[in-house]
Amino acid sequence: MKRGFLFITSCLIFSCTPTVRQAILPKTFHQIQVVQKGNYYFSEEEEKFIQKEAQAFGIPVPDRQEIKRFIDYYLANKRSLELALQRANYYMPIIKPIIQKHGLPEELALLPVIESAFNNFAVSRSGAAGLWQFIPSTARRYGLRVDQYVDERFDVVKATDAAMRYLKDLYSMFGNWELALAAYNCGENCVSRKTGGVDFWITKDLLPEETRNYVPAFFAVLLLASNPEKYSLSVNVEGLSIAKRSMERDTPTAEFIASSRIKESLFRDLNPHIKGHVIPAGTYVYVPSEEKTEGRVERLPNGAKIIVKE
Repeated sequence: MKRGFLFITSCLIFSCTPTVRQAILPKTFHQIQVVQKGNYYFSEEEEKFIQKEAQAFGIPVPDRQEIKRFIDYYLANKRSLELALQRANYYMPIIKPIIQKHGLPEELALLPVIESAFNNFAVSRSGAAGLWQFIPSTARRYGLRVDQYVDERFDVVKATDAAMRYLKDLYSMFGNWELALAAYNCGENCVSRKTGGVDFWITKDLLPEETRNYVPAFFAVLLLASNPEKYSLSVNVEGLSIAKRSMERDTPTAEFIASSRIKESLFRDLNPHIKGHVIPAGTYVYVPSEEKTEGRVERLPNGAKIIVKE
């Protein structure tokens, strides 16, 4: 699944009429100012957090300087990071139960910060799409429908389930999370070919720069998200409950919107995976739950928290 880090100043997920937008993919981080060794210090609390997360993933603690470099980068783009973490809070009630179902580390819920900035409309130059940045071939391999009517890479529930199955397969293939995360970034063939499955810390310089940066960038995100107030990040969101429906028959999109009595703009916000004029049978559709709708909601609030009710 070839992709790069998505620059977190990409378009806001709900800032205008929803369309699939092109995300910006910087290939390097040369513009980041690297703090010289010895000139910065992690607090004891931060050191303990990093060690705890490394233990949770069963990996050595990444180079602190590399983690600090990405902390500096994200905090230099604070507003964009805040929006990404607000959108993360919005999706957490959906994503975490799926990760728990697969028995994987809950920290993986924050991978979309560096994949898509939690912009569910994001599309990369290589054609990767959605929160989890699936390219079409990998999406189809994991059972996602991608065609002219439906693109389930934008369906948060189905895409998250597919991403967890993919990550689980990558972990089984390589036997450790460093190489599994690297493979999620550049693809399992890339990692196998360039490293031979040998220890990430020994072979990482053989990998593309964006891939060898993946682990320290992920740790930086975990640290910042663990205590956003400490880093003066405003990530609070307001709640909005929605209901998930499975379509029993092919249904014209306009007919469904009319019968649901919601604004088309809100429908598009909640259902970016619906592309055509017909919603195919078996497709999930998301609408505000009845107790929350009451004719008041027209657009999804930017960064709103979403709670899915079956």
